[in-house]
Amino acid sequence: MANLIVTDNQKKSIPLPSVNQGLPLPGLTDPQFTLSGEIVYLRSQQSPDQDNHLPEPLPGQEPLSFEGYQLKLFPDLSIAALKTNLDKELALWYELRAINVTGCGRLVLNDAVAALVKHFGYSEKTAYRLFKAGDGKLWDIYQSPALPGLSQIKIYRLYRVAEYLNTWVGRPVEIRSGDFRGRGVKRAWLYASFFKPDGSKANPISRDSIEAATGVLRRQQQRYDKVAGIKRVANFACYQDSQGKLTTMRHLVDGKCRQWLKDRRLGNTYHSRGLKAHRGMTKKVNAELKQRSFYWDEARLLKRFFLSVKNLVRSPERDKEAFLLVHKRDRLIQGRMEWCMV
Repeated sequence: MANLIVTDNQKKSIPLPSVNQGLPLPGLTDPQFTLSGEIVYLRSQQSPDQDNHLPEPLPGQEPLSFEGYQLKLFPDLSIAALKTNLDKELALWYELRAINVTGCGRLVLNDAVAALVKHFGYSEKTAYRLFKAGDGKLWDIYQSPALPGLSQIKIYRLYRVAEYLNTWVGRPVEIRSGDFRGRGVKRAWLYASFFKPDGSKANPISRDSIEAATGVLRRQQQRYDKVAGIKRVANFACYQDSQGKLTTMRHLVDGKCRQWLKDRRLGNTYHSRGLKAHRGMTKKVNAELKQRSFYWDEARLLKRFFLSVKNLVRSPERDKEAFLLVHKRDRLIQGRMEWCMV
């Protein structure tokens, strides 16, 4: 028995009877297969100037499509881009990574523009303008000797983009490529990636803190919440009385004619509609970035909210007014997010 190896980025061993040179193989009559001794090589039907298109499906496979294709967003990169006014270039970098399904990191410029116009709602003028603006920052445009007369794009890898934006790389989130269309929508999704996906535990945060972290103004945050479908949940403060009983914390509110007591509200908890993506190369990239000395322009904030007692005990630094998440069974009102002061 001889082994037949079919290679197209993946090798598959198929037991076949011994064959002679030039003998037709059963089930492999397609012209894209050629025989060389006992090795069969699968030739790609793509021309070199079509590397950015979706690859041709193998026999028996369904053709690939951009419909429902997942776009991967990195929260730290998105926030850094919003603060430095590079959100348009970073959104294009995300889209180029999605178009480059082969993972080679290189695209033909004209074909990339055509794909952006078709799948992400760009105009040709806008696409070429953004390519020029991001050249040398998030990608390189050059003339390839292998393709005379055609400009190519070399997409920068994750480490180089994080180094340029001077930030770490957190766990990415995935969204559907069909939702990432339109100037305002793209900026809203970059802002929404700052929040954890729905189903994950998150700490309360105020609008002022969000503005300081992202550079997005308060009124603009509210508009982006509607565009990106960000889920908002209210949080309430509690404390333990002298008998150890959980009690709602209240504060006095001054009105025009009278005063009244009101339950104390903490910052809201926000969740995005994105999905958790695989960490991929983030751990390795952060290890490489750790060797560099970053300059942080903001002071390190003391931790104020804790999701578990374990996190509270292990925290070396915490705010004077720290809160611990109340377990579901101990909450005063079921279904309400309550935090107990420690």
